[in-house]
Amino acid sequence: MSIEEPLAIEIDAREVESLIDKAAQGVLDPAAQARLVPLLKTLLWLEHTLLSTRISLAKLKRLLFGSKTEKRSCKNDDHDKTSAGNDTDQGDQAGPTPPLSSDTPPSSSTPSTDTTDDTDPPPPKGHGRRAAADYPGAETVFCAHPTQRAGDRCEGCQQGRLYRLPPLVRLRFEGQPLVEVTGYERERLRCSACGAVTVAPMPPEAGHETYAVGLKVNLAVAHYHLGLPFKRIESYQAMLGMPLPDATQWMLVEQVADSAYPIYERLKHIGANQALVYQDDTGARVLSLIKENRAEPPPSRTGMYTTVLRFEGPQAICLYFTGRQHAGENLDALLARRDPRLAPIQWMSDGLAANTPKQHQAQTIDINCLVHGRRQFVEIEDYFPRECAHVIDAIAEIYQHDKHCREEPLNPAQRLAYHQTHSKPVMDNLKVWLQQQLDDRLVEPNSRLGGAFDYLLKRWAALTRFLVETGAPLDNNIAERALKMIQRVRKNSLFYKNAHGAYVGDVLTSLIETCRLAGANPLDYLRALMENRSAVFAEPDAWLPWNYRERLDPHRSGDPLRDPPPVIGQRDGLGVAVPQQDLQLAG
Repeated sequence: MSIEEPLAIEIDAREVESLIDKAAQGVLDPAAQARLVPLLKTLLWLEHTLLSTRISLAKLKRLLFGSKTEKRSCKNDDHDKTSAGNDTDQGDQAGPTPPLSSDTPPSSSTPSTDTTDDTDPPPPKGHGRRAAADYPGAETVFCAHPTQRAGDRCEGCQQGRLYRLPPLVRLRFEGQPLVEVTGYERERLRCSACGAVTVAPMPPEAGHETYAVGLKVNLAVAHYHLGLPFKRIESYQAMLGMPLPDATQWMLVEQVADSAYPIYERLKHIGANQALVYQDDTGARVLSLIKENRAEPPPSRTGMYTTVLRFEGPQAICLYFTGRQHAGENLDALLARRDPRLAPIQWMSDGLAANTPKQHQAQTIDINCLVHGRRQFVEIEDYFPRECAHVIDAIAEIYQHDKHCREEPLNPAQRLAYHQTHSKPVMDNLKVWLQQQLDDRLVEPNSRLGGAFDYLLKRWAALTRFLVETGAPLDNNIAERALKMIQRVRKNSLFYKNAHGAYVGDVLTSLIETCRLAGANPLDYLRALMENRSAVFAEPDAWLPWNYRERLDPHRSGDPLRDPPPVIGQRDGLGVAVPQQDLQLAG
């Protein structure tokens, strides 16, 4: 008999006791029966799951009780302040109820107001329209008027002269396979007398390589950013009649990493000398390491992790490391490259011991994530609503202050002064309240609530570093978001074959994410590295994601920095976007 997965059920102990009493008395009404049946099905499924499958407690809780959001519910009017969320930007938290969207009619209770301003209000966020300027990577073709030019006499009135206005832009979107294959049929001619065979040459646009550079970088971005497994790409291309085996895809992607790894190694040194680092790690699967774990005797450490180190400074850098080392050990290895004359680096983490650098701890200022402290109370708010609401609302007030600092905007020194004036009293009062609750024995230290109190108090100095250090962040959300790309690849591709494959993934994922942070097109950047491989190896500092365009030869035909886009007529100089297709870079 197959047992279906149950739906999440919301029921409290009081209702369960009422159902038990009715069942004992034999007076179950239809409503009570409707509540009892899914409970019995859940019990049957739970017994079957625990006996026949391996399931984590976290997954079991999600299946039984549903996924719990960390955002505050609007049902409590007293506590609907802005709060910190796990998937939002630093301090960019959910605030009060948002305004009505553009397609939502106003409530009849909303008073109408007349305005004397003749200007149209800006469209509300979420209206679904994008301007042509939002597509800087689009190819631009200027369409000249077929019969008239600027300076010609107007055909309508025959009096005035025509002058140029900013062009109207109409976007056209087209689709294409991930990989396109072109077959060149080269004509062969044989001499009837001597038998010599003459073969037609390949056209210039065919190039000399079977696999174009553009294909290689497309596969790298598709696999390590979109998370498309090589097997899935192989199946897709075979369906289109243009097969590309997964082994071939790996070979091509490996060539991209072979041209890019000097930049990855150079970014380690640059990142180590930045002012701030966000740090976190997640689980990884490497088949060669799993095989080592099964050997006798097994290695002293069997875990596998992918660490993200997200550096902030003059340039934003994101680096990934996959292997047996914890996040703290990976950070230690990079801090060995740090200039000792620099001030200690601000180091944001979730406070785990495995994330602590042991060898260079003196070179760090430890900062702990306020969201992780808040999360301790969000998870138990249903059981201790009054105490948890007190803590969550206090943290929400801190995020409101930080939001004000961004909106002004305030520089780091002004932000620190603002927090010291407005946030320090809030945090001081919260600490006194937490300690008083424990001292008065109003909270059991060994309970879940007591553990949440202990989590904050034990890390208080690191959690309140934003009140002492200039530029110290509130939370580690930036690192957690950076790990989502790794988790997406892991969910789809499942594993790396060996340490070399993990290193290739680290190199390409790091460069793609750093390109995104620098506002650079990763397809263009990886292609530039491949086509200028010798120059990259000779001088990596000149080929970083934020400065590589300065080294491209502006005189090379087809370079978008110098040549106009393909046009019908003539190029318009009024802010037309630069084309990005088919870059021909200096070799």
